[in-house]
Amino acid sequence: HYTCCECGSELGHRNFFERNGRAYCEEDYHNQFSPRCAGCNGPIKDRCVTALGKNFHLQCFTCSECGREFGDDGFHEKDGLTYCRRDFFRLFAPKCNGCQNPITSNFITALGTHWHPECFVCQVCFRFEFDNYKKHHLFVVYFLDKY
Repeated sequence: HYTCCECGSELGHRNFFERNGRAYCEEDYHNQFSPRCAGCNGPIKDRCVTALGKNFHLQCFTCSECGREFGDDGFHEKDGLTYCRRDFFRLFAPKCNGCQNPITSNFITALGTHWHPECFVCQVCFRFEFDNYKKHHLFVVYFLDKY
């Protein structure tokens, strides 16, 4: 009768693994020799994600902020932590001086701050004229011909 060299359980008709002439039950083999998940520290027995030089179970590769799995959406990294796109931009993207929402694409830098192009408008006529603005003392955008 074969027994697992780790736990001593009888292998009988169960799946087992052999390594260096020693027999292991499936559980002990994976606990001893399978790569470990960086998320839960459990053995990885099938498909996994390798990111940031670490292996993860698919269900353990999640956003550090909201805990959602990344799936096919990808991820962003900051300081060794992983984030979904929504949380990464919410936490780390510069904020628009007009609407205070994260800036995730094109922006204008003016008045020492960042703006969505659609938010950088005259506060009198609500039009955008890129070459014709000046800074009001309250940091509200006014165009020269309206001020």
